[in-house]
Amino acid sequence: MSDYRPVDAITRVEIEQLIAEMLYRLDHNQADTTWELYTEDGVSVGPMGGMDREAMKAWGAKRAKQTDIVGRHFIGGIRLVWDGEEVEGTVQYLTFRDTNEPQTQPASVGEFRERYRKVDGQWRFARREIVPVFGGKAAVAHAARLAGREGSAQ
Repeated sequence: MSDYRPVDAITRVEIEQLIAEMLYRLDHNQADTTWELYTEDGVSVGPMGGMDREAMKAWGAKRAKQTDIVGRHFIGGIRLVWDGEEVEGTVQYLTFRDTNEPQTQPASVGEFRERYRKVDGQWRFARREIVPVFGGKAAVAHAARLAGREGSAQ
């Protein structure tokens, strides 16, 4: 386990605040501002495909207008380790959506595989990969709904 280099408490708190801010914005109709939490070369990868900051900005603007979809993210099991000057993280998540049936069952359960970089004194996402472990079909259907391709989800 020689590659296990956990972060110090201050770094942990700062990165956990970044993660919480991302999920707050997603859950509270502020998706149009999530791109701001990424580095200039930051990317997001997941059921909606790959997106750079410009694609995230366009997606977020569209998503923020879809006020009829309510979702909430719950996280835990945050593992953060140094990788040179950057930090790698794994965050376990549960996502609930009012479009899921039943609404009391998670729409998706999985992990965020993330890389964080400090820029101008602030931690930012350099890479965020959304990896559904359970509920992958619901995640794909949700991505299709957001993209306006409801019929294309399997």
